[in-house]
Amino acid sequence: MAGKHTLGELNHLSREELITMILGMQGQLDALNENIEKLIEQVRLANQHRFVRRTETMESIDGQLSFFNEADALYNPFAQEPGVEDVLPRKAKKKKAKGQWEEDLKDFPEDIIPTHTVSREALDAFYGEGSWRQMPSETYKRLRHEPESWTVEVHTVDVFVGTDGEHQGGFMRGDRPKDLFRNSIATPSLAASILNVKYVNSAPLHRIEQEFSRNGVNISRQTMSNWMIGSASRYFAPLVERMKQELLKLPVTQSDETQPR
Repeated sequence: MAGKHTLGELNHLSREELITMILGMQGQLDALNENIEKLIEQVRLANQHRFVRRTETMESIDGQLSFFNEADALYNPFAQEPGVEDVLPRKAKKKKAKGQWEEDLKDFPEDIIPTHTVSREALDAFYGEGSWRQMPSETYKRLRHEPESWTVEVHTVDVFVGTDGEHQGGFMRGDRPKDLFRNSIATPSLAASILNVKYVNSAPLHRIEQEFSRNGVNISRQTMSNWMIGSASRYFAPLVERMKQELLKLPVTQSDETQPR
């Protein structure tokens, strides 16, 4: 179109001229709509690139998992719990000799925990006075973590067996602390340290794994994820549920500091 037409000019145009004008306007309208759609798509892509929440996966960026779902992504309840020989530095592969664990742990400081024993009164009450004898004690080790330091906990459990009376041949062991997880090298201090660095310091498990490795301790992200999920389901979930029950007993569960006039 050369320009705008007045009503009078349009009234004097022939039918053919009006048809030509309308067809030209339709072509211009189609071109404008196409350009607008392209512009809208460019704006959408720009906003998505700038504002949309990104999900990083292990396959795309190793070591940069999403902060909140990393433990869920790595959690595997069927993964085998690592033993002492897996967590601590590996030696050159060779046939495992007797006492290899002691060799692996010899460079770490030890904290000898007081022996978990059974009092003479409890033994006499259970077996009968003097109807028992002490067996060789059981010794096991757990790895405790303190900030910037590692200590191997050495636990010794006294074992007794009945020699006469009703419980002859029965075994009794000293009370030992409950393990955080069954047959796991993890201690409460070690699990708490991982949770603190992960959720308070916002560090991914990949970096925690690397930091542990630099200190000579090999604990994989898989193992740490299992500990975190296990802690949540076994210890934190009951605590949260109890807190919920206590809050629901209150007449008011939400309030603010607005002062009435």
